[in-house]
Amino acid sequence: MAKPKAYNSKQITQHLREIAAMAHDWSEEDGMLTKGECLAMLLWRKALGYTEKVVDDEGNEKEIFHKPEAWAIQLVYDRMEGKVPQAVTDDETRSVKVKDEVSELAKSRLNAIAAESEALKKKGPPKRKRDAE
Repeated sequence: MAKPKAYNSKQITQHLREIAAMAHDWSEEDGMLTKGECLAMLLWRKALGYTEKVVDDEGNEKEIFHKPEAWAIQLVYDRMEGKVPQAVTDDETRSVKVKDEVSELAKSRLNAIAAESEALKKKGPPKRKRDAE
């Protein structure tokens, strides 16, 4: 039995791009549309909301309003503006938290400054030339 081909995500993405470039539909307004263009139009419709005309079993035409979809709005926004980075959360696996590390660094700097100050107090004020003579 032959082994199936292994696909990685880049190959699948390439196939999706090739299929998106294929002709899909004809529009009176836009002419020939690719599958990718139709998908983008559908995504915009879902993001903005749209009205659909349908015919029921008795032949009556009805309009159905589809509300804007939050997921579609977010997807369009992310694609156009770039995805917003996720907020940094505390990683429970870290042994030292960043805020604690910063606090320790600040404490050590303050202690060093205090030690220098004590050393200067013990040494006394600097001597002037006249006092040295």
